[in-house]
Amino acid sequence: MFKHILFATDFSPLSRGLLKYAAAFARQANGRVTLLNVQSASLPAQALRLSERALAENGYEWLVGIRRELEEMLQHETLQGLDAHAMLAEGDPATEILRVAREKDVSLLVMATQRRGFLARPLIGSTALAVLEESPCPALVARPPCRDFVYYKGAETTIALNRILLATDFDPVTDAAKQLAFDLAKAHDAKVTALHAIHIVLGYFPMRAKSGEDDAVALVRRNAEARFEGLASEAAAAGIKFESRLVDGRAYEATLKTAQELEADLIVMGCGDRQAGQPLGHHVERVIRETTCPLLVVPPAAATQS
Repeated sequence: MFKHILFATDFSPLSRGLLKYAAAFARQANGRVTLLNVQSASLPAQALRLSERALAENGYEWLVGIRRELEEMLQHETLQGLDAHAMLAEGDPATEILRVAREKDVSLLVMATQRRGFLARPLIGSTALAVLEESPCPALVARPPCRDFVYYKGAETTIALNRILLATDFDPVTDAAKQLAFDLAKAHDAKVTALHAIHIVLGYFPMRAKSGEDDAVALVRRNAEARFEGLASEAAAAGIKFESRLVDGRAYEATLKTAQELEADLIVMGCGDRQAGQPLGHHVERVIRETTCPLLVVPPAAATQS
């Protein structure tokens, strides 16, 4: 499903905790993993090939430790037998992560959200937000400790994905998120719970019934129920276990609450409309900040690779 996985790391314990996800999805698809670390300082040419002595003699003693970190990560047991290699880049972390994702035709990006390192802004980090807003591929993010669905023993990894929460607003730009949730569910015999939240505020409804707001609310509910029926039919045709939930409230609050109630293994959400200047969306950002399980953020028109 994911043929090339980019694992962006700052070597923190939180980041290391997500390496198993990159390894597991790569192993499942017989794919490859690229480990990427970005430095703000200038790097010498052939930074990964120069001897430690050459680095030290040319004023790059600090780079020796970083190279050892990458080499140690490449030797991690979960990566044994996989096509895995490391990259070092210099510059703005978000810019470099996005550049590599585009140039290397990455199909899944894995990264942690945390308080320190290159994710410096409180709770999620400006780098993570910048990457997620422009990522050309689905991005799996988590803020350990969180609910795990990947386990390993040595080089053997297990993806125990049983419950997927698909948070949707039925916008066409989020169709790719729905499709990826269904693809994952089919591949892992997981159940998909589709969630739509109706937040009743002034100006919420794109259409209002002439006889009053109550009728408009009922109309929105009927439209949502009809969309759920379509999703249920699609899931049934694909042999996917499916249920839907229509709730009142803010989307991010409903998503977080439902994920906890279901003990969801994974939340899947689509990005906003990038052409409209809302590439990530307020609700997605709030879920990222507070989620207790991994979150898969899917850009419009993202497609899995077989």
